[in-house]
Amino acid sequence: MKDEKDKSVAPVVANIKEKYPLLGNALKHHKSTRGTPLTFKDKPYLIELYCDAPNIGFDAMKAVQVGWSELLIQLCLERAGEAGRIAAYVLPTYQLRDRFVQRRVHPPLEQVHYYQKKLPNNGDLGSLRIKKFGEGALLFLGSNTVNDFIEFSADVLIVDEFDRCVQENLALAKDRLRASPYPQMYRVGNPTRPHYGIAGLYEISDGRKWHHECEHCGEKQHLEWAQHVVDRDATGRWVIRDKARAAGGWIRPICRRCGKPFERVAKGGEWIAERPEITRRGYCVSRLDVLSQDIRPLWHEWLEAQGSAVKLSAFSTSVMGRPYEAEGAAVTAQVLANAAIGDPIDVAGHKSLQDEFVVAGVDVGSKALHVNIAILKKDADTDKRTRVGRFVGTVATFDDLYEMLLRFNVNSAVVDSRPEMRMAQALRDKCMETGVCDLWLCQFHPTDRVGREAYGRRLDYGRRLVTVDRTQLLDATLDEMRTTPPQKVFPEDVWHVPGWQDEMVASRRMLNDRGDKFLWDEGNADDHYRFADAYERVAADMLNTSGSYITEEWES
Repeated sequence: MKDEKDKSVAPVVANIKEKYPLLGNALKHHKSTRGTPLTFKDKPYLIELYCDAPNIGFDAMKAVQVGWSELLIQLCLERAGEAGRIAAYVLPTYQLRDRFVQRRVHPPLEQVHYYQKKLPNNGDLGSLRIKKFGEGALLFLGSNTVNDFIEFSADVLIVDEFDRCVQENLALAKDRLRASPYPQMYRVGNPTRPHYGIAGLYEISDGRKWHHECEHCGEKQHLEWAQHVVDRDATGRWVIRDKARAAGGWIRPICRRCGKPFERVAKGGEWIAERPEITRRGYCVSRLDVLSQDIRPLWHEWLEAQGSAVKLSAFSTSVMGRPYEAEGAAVTAQVLANAAIGDPIDVAGHKSLQDEFVVAGVDVGSKALHVNIAILKKDADTDKRTRVGRFVGTVATFDDLYEMLLRFNVNSAVVDSRPEMRMAQALRDKCMETGVCDLWLCQFHPTDRVGREAYGRRLDYGRRLVTVDRTQLLDATLDEMRTTPPQKVFPEDVWHVPGWQDEMVASRRMLNDRGDKFLWDEGNADDHYRFADAYERVAADMLNTSGSYITEEWES
Protein backbone atom coordinates (compact mmCIF):
# COMPACT_ATOMS: atom_id res chain seq x y z
CA MET A 1 0.00 0.00 0.00
CA LYS A 2 2.84 2.38 0.85
CA ASP A 3 4.42 1.92 -2.61
CA GLU A 4 1.05 2.49 -4.32
CA LYS A 5 0.54 5.66 -2.29
CA ASP A 6 4.01 6.93 -3.20
CA LYS A 7 3.34 6.28 -6.91
CA SER A 8 0.06 8.16 -6.79
CA VAL A 9 1.60 11.18 -5.06
CA ALA A 10 4.73 11.36 -7.23
CA PRO A 11 3.07 12.97 -10.31
CA VAL A 12 1.45 15.59 -8.09
CA VAL A 13 4.79 16.53 -6.52
CA ALA A 14 6.43 16.58 -9.97
CA ASN A 15 3.83 19.02 -11.24
CA ILE A 16 4.29 21.20 -8.19
CA LYS A 17 8.07 21.20 -8.65
CA GLU A 18 7.74 22.24 -12.28
CA LYS A 19 5.55 25.21 -11.38
CA TYR A 20 6.98 25.98 -7.95
CA PRO A 21 10.56 24.63 -7.70
CA LEU A 22 11.13 25.69 -4.08
CA LEU A 23 7.89 24.10 -2.87
CA GLY A 24 8.57 20.97 -4.91
CA ASN A 25 12.04 20.57 -3.42
CA ALA A 26 10.64 21.11 0.07
CA LEU A 27 8.03 18.40 -0.34
CA LYS A 28 10.13 15.88 -2.24
CA HIS A 29 13.67 16.24 -0.96
CA HIS A 30 14.25 18.53 2.00
CA LYS A 31 14.67 17.35 5.57
CA SER A 32 14.87 19.53 8.65
CA THR A 33 17.89 19.62 10.95
CA ARG A 34 16.18 16.81 12.88
CA GLY A 35 16.02 14.69 9.75
CA THR A 36 12.24 14.92 9.37
CA PRO A 37 10.30 15.81 6.19
CA LEU A 38 8.83 19.27 5.93
CA THR A 39 5.12 19.74 6.68
CA PHE A 40 2.81 22.72 6.36
CA LYS A 41 0.02 21.27 8.49
CA ASP A 42 0.49 23.74 11.35
CA LYS A 43 2.04 26.54 9.25
CA PRO A 44 -0.19 27.00 6.18
CA TYR A 45 0.96 30.61 5.90
CA LEU A 46 4.32 29.35 4.57
CA ILE A 47 2.87 27.89 1.37
CA GLU A 48 2.62 31.27 -0.40
CA LEU A 49 6.23 31.97 0.52
CA TYR A 50 7.46 28.65 -0.86
CA CYS A 51 5.53 29.28 -4.08
CA ASP A 52 6.48 32.92 -4.67
CA ALA A 53 9.77 33.58 -2.89
CA PRO A 54 12.09 32.56 -5.80
CA ASN A 55 10.48 35.25 -7.98
CA ILE A 56 10.26 38.14 -5.52
CA GLY A 57 11.96 39.83 -2.60
CA PHE A 58 10.29 40.53 0.74
CA ASP A 59 10.66 41.89 4.27
CA ALA A 60 9.26 39.79 7.12
CA MET A 61 8.57 40.90 10.71
CA LYS A 62 8.04 37.72 12.68
CA ALA A 63 7.73 35.97 16.01
CA VAL A 64 10.15 33.21 17.03
CA GLN A 65 9.95 29.63 15.77
CA VAL A 66 7.53 30.24 12.91
CA GLY A 67 9.42 28.31 10.22
CA TRP A 68 11.15 31.23 8.55
CA SER A 69 14.78 30.17 8.97
CA GLU A 70 14.02 26.80 7.38
CA LEU A 71 12.40 28.67 4.48
CA LEU A 72 15.41 30.94 4.05
CA ILE A 73 17.84 28.01 4.06
CA GLN A 74 15.90 26.26 1.32
CA LEU A 75 15.54 29.50 -0.62
CA CYS A 76 19.29 29.99 -0.49
CA LEU A 77 19.88 26.43 -1.71
CA GLU A 78 17.28 26.74 -4.49
CA ARG A 79 18.63 30.05 -5.77
CA ALA A 80 22.16 28.65 -5.98
CA GLY A 81 21.48 25.03 -6.88
CA GLU A 82 18.53 25.42 -9.24
CA ALA A 83 18.94 28.94 -10.66
CA GLY A 84 22.74 29.08 -10.61
CA ARG A 85 22.85 32.30 -8.61
CA ILE A 86 25.33 33.54 -6.02
CA ALA A 87 23.30 33.63 -2.79
CA ALA A 88 24.62 35.45 0.30
CA TYR A 89 23.13 34.67 3.70
CA VAL A 90 23.89 37.29 6.38
CA LEU A 91 23.65 36.80 10.15
CA PRO A 92 24.47 39.32 12.93
CA THR A 93 27.95 37.98 13.77
CA TYR A 94 30.43 35.59 12.25
CA GLN A 95 30.29 33.53 15.47
CA LEU A 96 26.53 33.11 15.00
CA ARG A 97 27.21 32.41 11.32
CA ASP A 98 29.50 29.54 12.23
CA ARG A 99 26.96 27.94 14.59
CA PHE A 100 24.13 28.46 12.11
CA VAL A 101 25.99 26.79 9.24
CA GLN A 102 27.10 23.87 11.41
CA ARG A 103 23.70 23.25 13.02
CA ARG A 104 21.17 24.35 10.41
CA VAL A 105 22.83 24.12 6.98
CA HIS A 106 25.21 21.18 7.18
CA PRO A 107 22.68 18.57 8.46
CA PRO A 108 20.36 18.73 5.41
CA LEU A 109 23.37 18.90 3.07
CA GLU A 110 24.71 15.71 4.66
CA GLN A 111 21.36 13.90 4.91
CA VAL A 112 19.68 14.70 1.59
CA HIS A 113 21.10 12.90 -1.45
CA TYR A 114 19.59 15.49 -3.80
CA TYR A 115 21.70 18.21 -2.14
CA GLN A 116 24.86 16.08 -2.01
CA LYS A 117 24.78 15.71 -5.79
CA LYS A 118 25.00 19.49 -6.10
CA LEU A 119 28.11 19.72 -3.93
CA PRO A 120 31.59 19.35 -5.47
CA ASN A 121 32.97 15.80 -5.43
CA ASN A 122 29.49 14.57 -4.48
CA GLY A 123 29.57 15.84 -0.92
CA ASP A 124 32.34 18.43 -0.29
CA LEU A 125 30.80 20.88 2.19
CA GLY A 126 33.45 23.53 1.65
CA SER A 127 34.15 26.12 4.34
CA LEU A 128 31.72 27.71 6.77
CA ARG A 129 31.89 30.91 4.73
CA ILE A 130 31.67 29.81 1.08
CA LYS A 131 30.37 26.74 -0.71
CA LYS A 132 30.08 25.77 -4.35
CA PHE A 133 26.53 24.49 -4.90
CA GLY A 134 25.18 23.39 -8.29
CA GLU A 135 25.97 26.05 -10.87
CA GLY A 136 25.91 28.73 -8.20
CA ALA A 137 27.54 29.48 -4.86
CA LEU A 138 26.56 29.98 -1.22
CA LEU A 139 28.08 32.69 0.94
CA PHE A 140 27.49 32.86 4.70
CA LEU A 141 28.52 36.15 6.28
CA GLY A 142 28.63 37.85 9.67
CA SER A 143 27.48 41.47 9.64
CA ASN A 144 30.12 42.44 12.21
CA THR A 145 32.99 41.72 9.79
CA VAL A 146 33.25 44.63 7.38
CA ASN A 147 35.60 42.82 4.97
CA ASP A 148 32.85 40.30 4.24
CA PHE A 149 30.84 43.09 2.64
CA ILE A 150 33.43 44.52 0.27
CA GLU A 151 34.83 41.28 -1.17
CA PHE A 152 31.87 39.65 -2.91
CA SER A 153 29.25 40.15 -5.59
CA ALA A 154 25.91 38.39 -5.30
CA ASP A 155 22.56 37.96 -6.99
CA VAL A 156 20.61 37.13 -3.83
CA LEU A 157 20.99 38.74 -0.41
CA ILE A 158 19.24 37.17 2.59
CA VAL A 159 19.54 39.00 5.92
CA ASP A 160 18.38 37.04 8.98
CA GLU A 161 17.83 38.71 12.40
CA PHE A 162 17.90 42.06 10.61
CA ASP A 163 17.69 44.33 13.66
CA ARG A 164 20.63 42.62 15.35
CA CYS A 165 22.92 43.14 12.37
CA VAL A 166 25.42 46.00 12.03
CA GLN A 167 23.34 48.40 9.96
CA GLU A 168 26.28 50.28 8.40
CA ASN A 169 27.66 47.03 6.99
CA LEU A 170 24.25 46.03 5.65
CA ALA A 171 24.36 49.16 3.53
CA LEU A 172 27.63 47.88 2.04
CA ALA A 173 26.07 44.46 1.49
CA LYS A 174 23.28 46.03 -0.57
CA ASP A 175 25.92 47.46 -2.89
CA ARG A 176 27.05 43.91 -3.67
CA LEU A 177 23.81 43.33 -5.60
CA ARG A 178 24.17 46.28 -7.94
CA ALA A 179 26.14 44.38 -10.59
CA SER A 180 23.66 41.49 -10.73
CA PRO A 181 21.15 41.27 -13.61
CA TYR A 182 18.77 39.46 -11.21
CA PRO A 183 19.09 41.18 -7.82
CA GLN A 184 16.88 39.87 -5.01
CA MET A 185 16.85 40.89 -1.36
CA TYR A 186 15.12 39.22 1.60
CA ARG A 187 15.18 40.76 5.08
CA VAL A 188 13.74 38.95 8.10
CA GLY A 189 13.79 39.28 11.87
CA ASN A 190 12.18 39.93 15.23
CA PRO A 191 11.29 43.61 15.61
CA THR A 192 12.91 45.60 18.39
CA ARG A 193 11.24 49.01 18.34
CA PRO A 194 8.59 50.85 16.32
CA HIS A 195 9.56 52.49 13.01
CA TYR A 196 13.05 50.98 13.17
CA GLY A 197 14.79 48.14 11.40
CA ILE A 198 12.52 45.35 10.23
CA ALA A 199 9.46 47.13 11.66
CA GLY A 200 10.30 50.22 9.61
CA LEU A 201 10.73 48.09 6.46
CA TYR A 202 7.39 46.40 7.06
CA GLU A 203 5.72 49.81 7.35
CA ILE A 204 6.78 50.72 3.79
CA SER A 205 5.83 47.31 2.33
CA ASP A 206 2.40 46.10 1.22
CA GLY A 207 1.83 44.95 4.82
CA ARG A 208 0.62 41.35 4.54
CA LYS A 209 -0.88 39.66 7.59
CA TRP A 210 -2.18 36.11 7.87
CA HIS A 211 -5.96 36.09 8.22
CA HIS A 212 -7.97 33.31 9.87
CA GLU A 213 -11.58 32.61 8.89
CA CYS A 214 -14.35 32.41 11.48
CA GLU A 215 -16.25 29.15 11.02
CA HIS A 216 -19.49 30.81 12.12
CA CYS A 217 -19.75 34.05 10.12
CA GLY A 218 -16.93 33.74 7.58
CA GLU A 219 -15.14 36.90 8.81
CA LYS A 220 -11.44 36.89 7.94
CA GLN A 221 -9.22 38.52 10.53
CA HIS A 222 -5.60 38.60 11.62
CA LEU A 223 -5.25 37.71 15.28
CA GLU A 224 -4.39 40.35 17.87
CA TRP A 225 -3.73 39.34 21.48
CA ALA A 226 -5.92 41.92 23.24
CA GLN A 227 -8.66 41.85 20.60
CA HIS A 228 -9.08 38.10 20.16
CA VAL A 229 -7.59 36.35 23.21
CA VAL A 230 -7.68 38.48 26.37
CA ASP A 231 -9.81 41.26 27.85
CA ARG A 232 -10.07 43.27 31.07
CA ASP A 233 -12.97 42.65 33.43
CA ALA A 234 -14.78 45.28 35.51
CA THR A 235 -12.04 45.21 38.15
CA GLY A 236 -9.27 45.76 35.60
CA ARG A 237 -7.95 42.18 35.74
CA TRP A 238 -6.90 40.40 32.55
CA VAL A 239 -9.22 37.49 31.68
CA ILE A 240 -9.55 35.00 28.82
CA ARG A 241 -12.20 35.93 26.25
CA ASP A 242 -13.04 32.28 25.54
CA LYS A 243 -15.17 31.78 28.68
CA ALA A 244 -15.96 28.15 27.90
CA ARG A 245 -12.24 27.25 27.87
CA ALA A 246 -11.07 29.63 30.61
CA ALA A 247 -10.82 26.84 33.18
CA GLY A 248 -9.12 24.35 30.87
CA GLY A 249 -8.88 23.02 27.34
CA TRP A 250 -7.69 24.46 24.06
CA ILE A 251 -8.32 28.22 24.16
CA ARG A 252 -9.87 29.65 21.00
CA PRO A 253 -9.78 33.21 19.62
CA ILE A 254 -13.02 35.19 19.68
CA CYS A 255 -14.37 36.50 16.38
CA ARG A 256 -14.32 40.30 16.19
CA ARG A 257 -17.56 40.25 14.18
CA CYS A 258 -19.91 37.66 15.69
CA GLY A 259 -18.25 37.34 19.11
CA LYS A 260 -18.11 33.54 18.97
CA PRO A 261 -15.02 31.40 19.60
CA PHE A 262 -13.63 29.78 16.46
CA GLU A 263 -10.99 27.18 15.71
CA ARG A 264 -7.70 28.07 14.07
CA VAL A 265 -7.51 25.81 11.02
CA ALA A 266 -5.71 25.89 7.68
CA LYS A 267 -8.93 26.09 5.65
CA GLY A 268 -9.88 29.63 4.75
CA GLY A 269 -6.60 31.20 5.86
CA GLU A 270 -4.90 33.68 3.54
CA TRP A 271 -2.45 36.55 3.36
CA ILE A 272 -4.16 39.93 2.90
CA ALA A 273 -2.18 43.09 2.15
CA GLU A 274 -3.11 46.27 3.98
CA ARG A 275 -1.38 48.40 1.33
CA PRO A 276 -1.86 46.47 -1.94
CA GLU A 277 -0.78 49.47 -4.03
CA ILE A 278 2.83 48.95 -2.86
CA THR A 279 4.82 46.39 -4.86
CA ARG A 280 7.40 45.42 -2.21
CA ARG A 281 6.00 42.54 -0.18
CA GLY A 282 6.04 42.57 3.61
CA TYR A 283 4.92 39.80 5.93
CA CYS A 284 3.97 39.80 9.62
CA VAL A 285 3.38 36.53 11.45
CA SER A 286 2.87 35.68 15.15
CA ARG A 287 2.84 32.53 17.27
CA LEU A 288 -0.97 32.70 17.17
CA ASP A 289 -0.73 31.85 13.45
CA VAL A 290 1.03 28.55 14.25
CA LEU A 291 -1.89 26.12 14.46
CA SER A 292 -0.05 23.73 16.79
CA GLN A 293 0.61 26.53 19.30
CA ASP A 294 -1.49 26.01 22.43
CA ILE A 295 -2.61 29.47 23.57
CA ARG A 296 -2.76 28.59 27.26
CA PRO A 297 1.03 28.68 27.83
CA LEU A 298 1.06 32.06 26.11
CA TRP A 299 -1.69 33.20 28.49
CA HIS A 300 0.42 32.22 31.49
CA GLU A 301 3.44 33.95 29.95
CA TRP A 302 1.31 37.08 29.50
CA LEU A 303 0.19 37.05 33.13
CA GLU A 304 3.76 36.61 34.36
CA ALA A 305 4.87 39.55 32.22
CA GLN A 306 2.48 42.04 33.83
CA GLY A 307 4.34 44.76 35.68
CA SER A 308 7.63 44.03 33.90
CA ALA A 309 8.53 46.15 30.87
CA VAL A 310 11.31 43.69 29.97
CA LYS A 311 9.00 40.67 29.90
CA LEU A 312 6.19 42.54 28.12
CA SER A 313 8.69 43.60 25.47
CA ALA A 314 9.84 39.99 25.08
CA PHE A 315 6.22 38.82 24.77
CA SER A 316 5.43 41.40 22.11
CA THR A 317 8.46 40.66 19.94
CA SER A 318 8.85 36.91 20.50
CA VAL A 319 5.19 35.83 20.63
CA MET A 320 3.36 38.45 18.59
CA GLY A 321 6.17 39.45 16.23
CA ARG A 322 5.42 43.13 16.86
CA PRO A 323 7.66 45.93 18.15
CA TYR A 324 6.99 46.89 21.75
CA GLU A 325 6.03 50.47 22.46
CA ALA A 326 4.66 50.69 25.95
CA GLU A 327 3.79 53.50 28.28
CA GLY A 328 7.00 52.51 30.02
CA ALA A 329 9.23 54.13 27.39
CA ALA A 330 9.83 57.01 29.81
CA VAL A 331 9.01 58.39 33.22
CA THR A 332 6.36 61.04 32.59
CA ALA A 333 4.83 63.81 34.68
CA GLN A 334 1.68 61.69 34.92
CA VAL A 335 3.66 58.74 36.25
CA LEU A 336 5.24 60.99 38.87
CA ALA A 337 1.85 62.45 39.82
CA ASN A 338 0.59 58.91 40.31
CA ALA A 339 3.42 58.25 42.78
CA ALA A 340 3.77 61.63 44.60
CA ILE A 341 1.04 60.98 47.16
CA GLY A 342 2.99 60.52 50.41
CA ASP A 343 3.46 62.68 53.49
CA PRO A 344 5.56 65.85 53.17
CA ILE A 345 9.35 65.58 53.10
CA ASP A 346 10.95 64.89 56.48
CA VAL A 347 14.27 66.72 56.80
CA ALA A 348 14.99 65.89 60.44
CA GLY A 349 14.39 62.18 60.88
CA HIS A 350 12.73 60.88 64.03
CA LYS A 351 13.23 58.31 66.77
CA SER A 352 10.08 56.54 65.60
CA LEU A 353 12.05 55.39 62.56
CA GLN A 354 13.87 52.95 64.85
CA ASP A 355 10.81 50.74 64.58
CA GLU A 356 10.72 50.91 60.75
CA PHE A 357 12.66 49.33 57.92
CA VAL A 358 14.50 52.32 56.42
CA VAL A 359 16.46 52.30 53.15
CA ALA A 360 18.49 54.92 51.30
CA GLY A 361 19.81 55.41 47.77
CA VAL A 362 22.59 57.87 46.92
CA ASP A 363 23.76 59.08 43.51
CA VAL A 364 27.01 61.03 43.38
CA GLY A 365 26.81 64.22 41.33
CA SER A 366 29.57 66.66 40.49
CA LYS A 367 28.34 69.22 43.04
CA ALA A 368 26.33 67.24 45.60
CA LEU A 369 25.14 63.84 46.76
CA HIS A 370 21.53 63.18 45.75
CA VAL A 371 19.72 61.21 48.44
CA ASN A 372 16.46 59.25 48.57
CA ILE A 373 15.28 57.78 51.89
CA ALA A 374 12.18 55.61 52.26
CA ILE A 375 10.37 53.31 54.67
CA LEU A 376 9.43 49.84 53.51
CA LYS A 377 5.79 48.93 54.04
CA LYS A 378 4.25 45.55 53.34
CA ASP A 379 0.57 45.02 52.50
CA ALA A 380 -0.80 42.17 54.62
CA ASP A 381 -3.41 41.23 51.99
CA THR A 382 -1.40 41.37 48.75
CA ASP A 383 2.10 40.72 50.20
CA LYS A 384 3.35 43.58 48.02
CA ARG A 385 6.10 45.86 49.28
CA THR A 386 5.95 49.65 48.90
CA ARG A 387 8.81 52.11 49.26
CA VAL A 388 7.28 55.14 50.99
CA GLY A 389 9.55 58.16 50.54
CA ARG A 390 10.53 60.26 53.57
CA PHE A 391 13.35 62.39 52.17
CA VAL A 392 14.40 63.57 48.70
CA GLY A 393 17.22 66.09 48.45
CA THR A 394 20.97 66.67 48.51
CA VAL A 395 23.84 66.80 50.98
CA ALA A 396 27.20 68.40 50.33
CA THR A 397 29.69 65.82 51.64
CA PHE A 398 30.05 62.17 52.59
CA ASP A 399 30.33 63.28 56.23
CA ASP A 400 26.91 64.94 55.89
CA LEU A 401 25.60 61.73 54.35
CA TYR A 402 26.90 59.69 57.29
CA GLU A 403 25.10 61.99 59.73
CA MET A 404 21.89 61.61 57.70
CA LEU A 405 22.12 57.82 57.79
CA LEU A 406 22.41 58.09 61.58
CA ARG A 407 19.56 60.58 61.92
CA PHE A 408 17.12 58.55 59.86
CA ASN A 409 18.11 55.20 61.41
CA VAL A 410 18.79 53.78 57.95
CA ASN A 411 19.06 49.99 57.92
CA SER A 412 20.25 49.48 54.34
CA ALA A 413 21.88 51.97 51.94
CA VAL A 414 23.29 51.72 48.42
CA VAL A 415 25.70 54.36 47.10
CA ASP A 416 26.92 54.97 43.55
CA SER A 417 30.46 53.54 43.45
CA ARG A 418 31.60 56.18 40.95
CA PRO A 419 32.94 58.78 40.39
CA GLU A 420 34.07 59.27 44.01
CA MET A 421 35.11 55.67 44.57
CA ARG A 422 37.63 56.28 47.36
CA MET A 423 35.25 58.45 49.38
CA ALA A 424 32.40 55.98 48.84
CA GLN A 425 34.66 53.13 50.01
CA ALA A 426 35.66 55.14 53.07
CA LEU A 427 32.00 55.66 53.96
CA ARG A 428 31.33 51.94 53.48
CA ASP A 429 34.22 51.05 55.79
CA LYS A 430 33.07 53.57 58.42
CA CYS A 431 29.53 52.14 58.37
CA MET A 432 30.90 48.62 58.76
CA GLU A 433 33.10 49.64 61.71
CA THR A 434 30.38 51.55 63.57
CA GLY A 435 27.46 49.33 62.58
CA VAL A 436 25.39 52.38 61.63
CA CYS A 437 23.85 50.62 58.63
CA ASP A 438 24.49 47.96 56.05
CA LEU A 439 25.98 50.04 53.22
CA TRP A 440 26.73 48.68 49.73
CA LEU A 441 28.43 50.21 46.72
CA CYS A 442 26.75 49.74 43.34
CA GLN A 443 28.17 49.34 39.86
CA PHE A 444 26.57 48.52 36.51
CA HIS A 445 27.21 45.62 34.15
CA PRO A 446 24.85 44.44 31.38
CA THR A 447 23.31 40.97 31.62
CA ASP A 448 20.68 38.98 29.73
CA ARG A 449 19.30 37.63 32.98
CA VAL A 450 15.57 38.26 33.44
CA GLY A 451 14.09 36.56 36.44
CA ARG A 452 13.10 36.82 40.07
CA GLU A 453 15.41 39.72 40.89
CA ALA A 454 14.44 41.55 37.68
CA TYR A 455 17.78 43.26 37.17
CA GLY A 456 20.51 40.62 37.19
CA ARG A 457 21.84 41.39 40.68
CA ARG A 458 25.19 39.91 41.72
CA LEU A 459 26.75 40.33 45.17
CA ASP A 460 30.37 40.56 46.37
CA TYR A 461 29.98 40.31 50.16
CA GLY A 462 33.67 40.84 50.85
CA ARG A 463 33.76 44.27 49.21
CA ARG A 464 30.08 45.05 49.89
CA LEU A 465 29.69 45.54 46.12
CA VAL A 466 26.44 44.91 44.26
CA THR A 467 26.45 44.67 40.46
CA VAL A 468 23.23 45.23 38.52
CA ASP A 469 22.00 45.63 34.96
CA ARG A 470 21.33 49.36 34.51
CA THR A 471 18.51 49.00 31.99
CA GLN A 472 16.67 46.32 33.91
CA LEU A 473 16.99 48.26 37.17
CA LEU A 474 15.49 51.42 35.65
CA ASP A 475 12.73 49.30 34.08
CA ALA A 476 11.95 47.81 37.49
CA THR A 477 11.74 51.18 39.26
CA LEU A 478 9.49 52.62 36.56
CA ASP A 479 7.18 49.61 36.91
CA GLU A 480 6.89 50.36 40.64
CA MET A 481 5.77 53.95 39.95
CA ARG A 482 3.23 52.92 37.31
CA THR A 483 1.31 50.32 39.32
CA THR A 484 -2.05 51.17 40.92
CA PRO A 485 -1.55 51.83 43.76
CA PRO A 486 2.13 52.67 43.20
CA GLN A 487 4.77 50.54 44.88
CA LYS A 488 7.06 53.58 45.11
CA VAL A 489 5.53 56.61 46.82
CA PHE A 490 7.23 60.01 46.83
CA PRO A 491 6.45 62.84 49.30
CA GLU A 492 3.57 65.01 48.09
CA ASP A 493 5.76 68.14 48.09
CA VAL A 494 8.65 66.54 46.22
CA TRP A 495 7.85 68.85 43.29
CA HIS A 496 9.53 71.67 45.22
CA VAL A 497 12.91 69.92 45.28
CA PRO A 498 15.07 71.82 42.74
CA GLY A 499 15.67 69.77 39.60
CA TRP A 500 13.77 66.69 40.82
CA GLN A 501 11.11 66.48 38.11
CA ASP A 502 13.52 67.29 35.28
CA GLU A 503 16.00 64.66 36.43
CA MET A 504 13.30 62.03 36.90
CA VAL A 505 11.99 62.42 33.32
CA ALA A 506 15.36 62.95 31.60
CA SER A 507 15.95 59.35 30.45
CA ARG A 508 14.07 57.53 27.72
CA ARG A 509 14.11 53.81 26.98
CA MET A 510 15.40 53.15 23.46
CA LEU A 511 17.60 50.87 21.39
CA ASN A 512 21.30 51.49 21.17
CA ASP A 513 22.93 52.55 17.90
CA ARG A 514 23.45 48.95 16.84
CA GLY A 515 19.81 48.15 17.41
CA ASP A 516 20.56 45.02 19.45
CA LYS A 517 19.86 46.13 23.04
CA PHE A 518 17.51 48.42 24.96
CA LEU A 519 19.01 51.11 27.18
CA TRP A 520 17.98 54.23 29.06
CA ASP A 521 19.49 57.33 27.49
CA GLU A 522 19.43 60.69 29.29
CA GLY A 523 21.20 62.56 26.50
CA ASN A 524 23.06 65.52 28.01
CA ALA A 525 20.60 66.02 30.88
CA ASP A 526 21.24 65.26 34.55
CA ASP A 527 19.38 62.26 36.01
CA HIS A 528 20.81 62.03 39.54
CA TYR A 529 17.46 61.75 41.31
CA ARG A 530 16.38 58.98 38.92
CA PHE A 531 19.39 56.96 40.00
CA ALA A 532 19.04 57.86 43.67
CA ASP A 533 15.61 56.24 43.46
CA ALA A 534 17.09 53.24 41.60
CA TYR A 535 19.77 52.74 44.26
CA GLU A 536 17.07 53.00 46.93
CA ARG A 537 15.30 50.09 45.20
CA VAL A 538 18.49 48.03 45.37
CA ALA A 539 18.88 48.94 49.05
CA ALA A 540 15.35 47.66 49.68
CA ASP A 541 16.25 44.35 48.06
CA MET A 542 19.52 44.21 49.98
CA LEU A 543 17.55 44.57 53.22
CA ASN A 544 15.89 41.27 52.41
CA THR A 545 19.26 39.74 51.51
CA SER A 546 21.33 40.95 54.47
CA GLY A 547 20.75 38.51 57.29
CA SER A 548 21.24 40.98 60.12
CA TYR A 549 18.09 42.88 59.21
CA ILE A 550 15.69 40.09 58.30
CA THR A 551 13.07 39.41 60.96
CA GLU A 552 10.41 36.76 61.25
CA GLU A 553 7.80 39.50 61.02
CA TRP A 554 9.24 40.75 57.71
CA GLU A 555 9.64 37.30 56.19
CA SER A 556 6.05 36.41 57.04
